[in-house]
Amino acid sequence: MSNVIAFVSIKGGVGKTTLALETAASLVNEYGKKVLLIDANFSAPNIGLYLDLTTEETLHDVLSGVGLNLAIYEAHGIDVVPANLDHFDKADIFKLKKIISKFKARYDFIILDSSPNHEELKPVIAAADRIFIVTSPDHVTLLTSLKAAQVAKRQKTPIEGILVNRIRSPRHEYDISQIEKISKIPVFAKIPDHKNIARAIHQKTPISVLEPKNKVSKEISNFASALCGKPEKPSGIFKNFLPFKNLFGKEIVNRELMRQDFYRSQL
Repeated sequence: MSNVIAFVSIKGGVGKTTLALETAASLVNEYGKKVLLIDANFSAPNIGLYLDLTTEETLHDVLSGVGLNLAIYEAHGIDVVPANLDHFDKADIFKLKKIISKFKARYDFIILDSSPNHEELKPVIAAADRIFIVTSPDHVTLLTSLKAAQVAKRQKTPIEGILVNRIRSPRHEYDISQIEKISKIPVFAKIPDHKNIARAIHQKTPISVLEPKNKVSKEISNFASALCGKPEKPSGIFKNFLPFKNLFGKEIVNRELMRQDFYRSQL
């Protein structure tokens, strides 16, 4: 399957950076994949800060002519390309697709974090093979986040699905069926809000590394498993019961369908 994946939303604060980082960490440390994580939030990058990276060259330097290999740093097994918080105007953000195309064969996955800025989102979506929309399950955030789908449709980039993040009060939020009905896009993960996300950020370590048994880590692991065609832990029994899909959450069924697509792509 195509391996350049972007996490997008036209709304700040929904957790794109966290999910991009956590998915990368899970793919690397649980499933043995080689992953390049790129901070393509050009005007307000965060990944370097999340991981406390000390950098000389960044994505902005690459977009201005420096070789990409000079801007790759390692953190928790992930190859990371941070961006410059004090960005400069001469960087051509529309070179992103061409630059990463030369590195696609070196990695199982290239994961792009993105900006909520509409104009900055365009080159990220153009560079991606497929996108996942990140939203929280409230009315305002969902409808705003779905504007990213409109950008993707105009650019003819496949919209793989939705990741519902920061679920806090299910009684007062959209459920998965409602989100799919409104968006007409499948949901692949429902990730609860958790106080230890703040602890992970404070310790500059992905929560999937810090607390692999945390319920946030487990759901991200399940999502990552579907991306790379691995069974969900611990037993991966869901595929045996797919005909009885009403027994399971819709997101589990959607992940299994994506997993089967991965299997078919390898034939």
